[in-house]
Amino acid sequence: MTVEPDDCDQYHLEAEDIHRHFGGVKALDGATVFVKKNKLISLIGPNGSGKTTLFNVVTCWLPKTDPFDEDGGKVVFEKERIDDLSAHEAALTGMIRTFQTTRNWQRLTTLENLLVAPPNQTGESFLNIFLKRKKIREEERKNTLKAIEVLEFLEIMHIRDQLAEELSGGQLKLLSLGRLLMTVPSLILLDEPMAGINPTLGNKIMDKILELKENVTIFLIEHNMDVVFNYSDEIFVMASGKMIAHGTPDEIETNRDVIEAYLGEDY
Repeated sequence: MTVEPDDCDQYHLEAEDIHRHFGGVKALDGATVFVKKNKLISLIGPNGSGKTTLFNVVTCWLPKTDPFDEDGGKVVFEKERIDDLSAHEAALTGMIRTFQTTRNWQRLTTLENLLVAPPNQTGESFLNIFLKRKKIREEERKNTLKAIEVLEFLEIMHIRDQLAEELSGGQLKLLSLGRLLMTVPSLILLDEPMAGINPTLGNKIMDKILELKENVTIFLIEHNMDVVFNYSDEIFVMASGKMIAHGTPDEIETNRDVIEAYLGEDY
């Protein structure tokens, strides 16, 4: 399936004709996706279809198979090519992601986890500890106020002093989302945010994610079809490393290629 953008100005992320091979295995075989600004865009597909690999490439955790091949695809974020950036550099552009397994500082409290999230803090430099104490104190004050605002938004103020290792799976998901919000991202990529949590908490998390859309674009991988069809503005469907369908939830729900990819051609 070929996807063509109708207006590049409305897109936050453009990943076009992306290839990624692992030996003889084609994990991505010309995958293309365009993510509209201030929308919730879902990426679905059978296990092994290449969804997480695509996330890894667009966030620069994995290079394209041939990063020096100008015809081998491109990744554009906010109109800038980012193919050659490191994962750290890509994150500093405002594109932040979560992983299937939450990654938090287990021996820090919920509040402390949020406070270490903002990048380029003045106090990270050893010399600044002595030379810029006033600036560090003011920065820490602002970050604490921001962290409290995030805790209140996510409704997890009651666990602010608990260690991350003491939290439930759902609370860890909310903490991971909170750490992203501390970096003030413009695009958030979520890899299976509903995995391992109960439906009630899952709906609460999705409601919070929807509230972010006014200022943030959401791009998510999810296997929970109720979540995908109830919350998405648009859906991309992958199979065998390629996009096979793209459209609104109503369009995807009745798409024959999607039905065959999930249930088999005899369904």
